[in-house]
Amino acid sequence: MSSLIKPGRLMFALGIIALGILQFFAKDFIIGRPPAAEWAADIPGKLSWAYASGAMLILAGLGVLLNIKATVSSLLVGIMILVFSFLLRHLPAAMKSTWEGILWNVNLYKTLALFGGTLIIAASFFAEQGRNGIGPFTNKILILTGAVLLAIFFIESGCAHFKFADFIKDYFMPAYIPFRPFWTYFAGVALIATGIGLLIQPTRRPAALLAGLMILLWFFLIHIPRAIKTPQENGEWMGVVESFAFGGILFVLAGLLSKGNRKII
Repeated sequence: MSSLIKPGRLMFALGIIALGILQFFAKDFIIGRPPAAEWAADIPGKLSWAYASGAMLILAGLGVLLNIKATVSSLLVGIMILVFSFLLRHLPAAMKSTWEGILWNVNLYKTLALFGGTLIIAASFFAEQGRNGIGPFTNKILILTGAVLLAIFFIESGCAHFKFADFIKDYFMPAYIPFRPFWTYFAGVALIATGIGLLIQPTRRPAALLAGLMILLWFFLIHIPRAIKTPQENGEWMGVVESFAFGGILFVLAGLLSKGNRKII
């Protein structure tokens, strides 16, 4: 197995464990970040749901981290994201929204990208065990599905850098970063290029590797400083651990697509 896979799985596992812990502070299922109206909604049993699902995420993350029922653990995280975040929160909100609201709902696409990432993590364990996926869902199908969902999210995020450039450069980027307008548009181009690269088989591996490095850089330069500046904001800590988990997913994808692993996927 590629040397990228184990560090990538470590990053993913720690990110999921941290998101599970954060649910005890946010008092909600936070992976994929529910829409604002859904976040504030007084759902019956919401607190119990947040705590129970948070505990499940922590246990599943530990399963991936310690390689104990790791395939089941990664797929469990994926099912939770798909059901609890996409089907129960984002999809109902999207059905009430305008087409423009759906188009620019970045968190909706982030939810699907994280779900796709769990499929990539699961495929890495299947490959390590010498298994070709589960039933009709072969490793290639799991990896391709994950890559496509990641690509859609990256392209969407890149376009959002142009649509909401003022917000990103004035609010999102820390003040210490110079030439913020340039970096806003540069990041937008890089995200779109990454998404396109992930869709094309010959460029999928370098796109995943470069994107993983880019997001890891943002983890240190943007997300951690923002969280330290406003430590009481759960959303900022979500950004920290989401970026760390995404970086791990992309490193695992790049590792799976290395020459040495082509025979087992």
